[in-house]
Amino acid sequence: MKRRPEFDSLRGVLLVLMTLTHLPTRLNTFSNQPFGFVSAAEGFVFLSAFLVGVVYARKVDDADPNVLWRGLWQRALKVYGYHVALLAFAFAVIGTLGMTTHRPAIHNLLAFFHEDPVTALWGSLFLLYCPPLLDILPLYVLLLLVTPFIFLGARRLGWTKVLCVSGLVWLSAQLGLKRALYDLLVFIPVLPWPPLRIELSGAFDFFGWQFLWVLGVWLGVARATAPEAREPVSPVLLTGALVVSVALLLLRYQVGIFNIDFGVYGALIDKWTLAPVRLVNFLAMALLVSWFSPKVFRWLRPRVLEALGRASLPVFSVHLVLCLLSLALLNENEDPLADWEELAVLVATFSVMLLVACRQAAAVRDSHPRRRDV
Repeated sequence: MKRRPEFDSLRGVLLVLMTLTHLPTRLNTFSNQPFGFVSAAEGFVFLSAFLVGVVYARKVDDADPNVLWRGLWQRALKVYGYHVALLAFAFAVIGTLGMTTHRPAIHNLLAFFHEDPVTALWGSLFLLYCPPLLDILPLYVLLLLVTPFIFLGARRLGWTKVLCVSGLVWLSAQLGLKRALYDLLVFIPVLPWPPLRIELSGAFDFFGWQFLWVLGVWLGVARATAPEAREPVSPVLLTGALVVSVALLLLRYQVGIFNIDFGVYGALIDKWTLAPVRLVNFLAMALLVSWFSPKVFRWLRPRVLEALGRASLPVFSVHLVLCLLSLALLNENEDPLADWEELAVLVATFSVMLLVACRQAAAVRDSHPRRRDV
C-alpha cells in the first residue's frame, strides 16, 4: 500500500495533542481530551493497529509464516529499544535532577526508583515497572508481541471469534481482571520474587486496551485485502456518530442538562481500562474522522504534521525527553511557569521535534530512495 499522507497528518495531530498535554503549560487544560472522553492515546493506538493490519494483511497467508512473526517482533524490539533508552535517560538524568534539586514534580515521578533503584531497574527492563509518562511504549511493545497470535487466530478461527474473545477480555478488564490476576500472583507465589505493587505497572490496562488494538488490526486487514469493496458510509450511521459525539462532548464539559457526577460514574469513563463510554465515544469520533479527514488533509496538505507523523516513534520519544526536562523547571511549590517560560518551552519542544522529524526523513530518503510503504 502506498503511503497515505492523511495517516501521517493524523499521527502528527495526535503527537501535537500529546505534547501539549504532557508539557507543564497552561495549554494542557485545553489539549487534554478537548473533544470529549477521548484522548490522543486512543487515536494513536488505534491508528498504529490499523496500519499494522494494512501492512501485514497479505503476509498472513505467506508461504513462510516466519516473515510475519519476524517483522512484528523486530518492530516490537525496536520500540523496546526506544523505551530502554528513555528509561536510561529518566533514571540517569531526571533521577539525578530529582535528588539534587528536590523538585517534587520530577522526584515524585520516579519515587519508586529513589525508593528501590535495583528493583526499579530490573523491573523496568521486564516492563513490570512503568513510571508515569513512560508507560505507553511498554503497552505498544506488548500489543505488537501478541499481534502474530491475533493473525494466527483470525486465519484459523475467523475474525468474528477473535473479536468476540477480545471483547470478552475487554469486558473482564472492566470488572477488574488485572487486579484479580495480580491478587492471584500474590496468593500463589509462582514467581521466584514477590510481584511489584500493581500501581507500578503503569496506568494503561493491557486487557482493556487490547480490544481497541484488535479492532484496528481487523479494520486494517479489511482495508488492505478488499479496498475495492469499500462502500460509502451510511448517512444514518454518520448522523448517529455525530449525535453521540456532540452529546458526550457536552457531557465532558458539563453543559446544561448534560451534568453528571463523575465521581459516581467514573468507572464508565475511565481512561486506563478504556471504559464503555470512552470506547463508544472514540468509535463515534473515529467514524467521523475517517469520513472527513482524507478530504481535509488532501486539501490542506499540512507538511509539518506529515513530517511529524512520518517519524512518529523518534518524535514521540524525543517529546517525552523534552517533557521530562520541562518538569524540572517547576519549583518546589510546583507553581505554574511564567508566560515567557511557557513560550520558551513550547518553542524549544516543537522545534526539536520538527528537527528530529526532518533528520529522520533525510535518513529514510538516503537509505530507501524509492520507498513508498505506509
